[in-house]
Amino acid sequence: MTAEPARQSLVAAVDDIAKSLDNYVVRGESLANARITRFDLEEDMAAGVIEDVVRAAAALVNKQFLLYDPSYQTSSSQVLVENIDEIPELAVVDERIRGGDVPNDSGGQPPVTMAHAVGASAQRIVAYRLKGPGIATRRSYSIALIPRDGIYRPVRGDILYYEPRFDVFTCNGFAFFTTVTLLQTKLHADSKARRLARDTLQIATANVRITGYAALETAVLDDPTLRAKMAFIARLLISDPEYARHLTTERLVEFAQSNPDYKILLSVDNGAKSLLFDSSPQHRHQIPHLLADDFLHSYLTGRNYEAGSKQRVRR
Repeated sequence: MTAEPARQSLVAAVDDIAKSLDNYVVRGESLANARITRFDLEEDMAAGVIEDVVRAAAALVNKQFLLYDPSYQTSSSQVLVENIDEIPELAVVDERIRGGDVPNDSGGQPPVTMAHAVGASAQRIVAYRLKGPGIATRRSYSIALIPRDGIYRPVRGDILYYEPRFDVFTCNGFAFFTTVTLLQTKLHADSKARRLARDTLQIATANVRITGYAALETAVLDDPTLRAKMAFIARLLISDPEYARHLTTERLVEFAQSNPDYKILLSVDNGAKSLLFDSSPQHRHQIPHLLADDFLHSYLTGRNYEAGSKQRVRR
């Protein structure tokens, strides 16, 4: 499977788009339990929003399309594509929006998403702006003042803001986005990232004894930071096939013993040393960082450092 069908569907939608607009605000604690309502804009502003959405979608068309993989590090010239069914919370919201039968917005719970649907039928493009700057500000301890004929009148409650910035687009059953972590952090679609983390951990530790491996696997699957570290290791194993041969119990234990500053925990069972996983906050990251070789030595100061990213110097 390639991303080309998704690209072609977006190209067709941009080329044939009908200049109609519907606007939605999704309110609740999360997308999973949200209430979807609609609102209208005055004519001039509606025309501007349509132009913003079409321009942003057209800009995507000119990029390279890639099927979503949580191990990717994308550039500004690339777009990730995922079947919307793989993003369950967004899929439910998107279906309701495309159905169109939702009540008018009258405020209430804080908004988690604003959406702008441009076009008609299956060719309709829906642009989503997720919770954060440019959606809403809850002013519980202050009042916005709007001037009218020299008199400032208070506006209380939530104030919705519009910005021509969109996090994800949907069209013809596909979702288009440019940030790898978007699905995990804001759309709570982490199934692929969890599978990658589990598989990568198994490959990276194939020749490594670890006391508490089951607890380590659970931590790696459940912690977004550790999942991201596993994605980094996956890229490392692909880009440097020779790297895996360094991941053995003997080499890692020797490193831990030779570098006590890093405080890497070890265990001894029947005289055999192994790495020890400790789920406490100060130690849970140690083994993933060790597998990723996240350690540096400064020849300038003679000090050792732990580093989350580095670039290999090739001679």
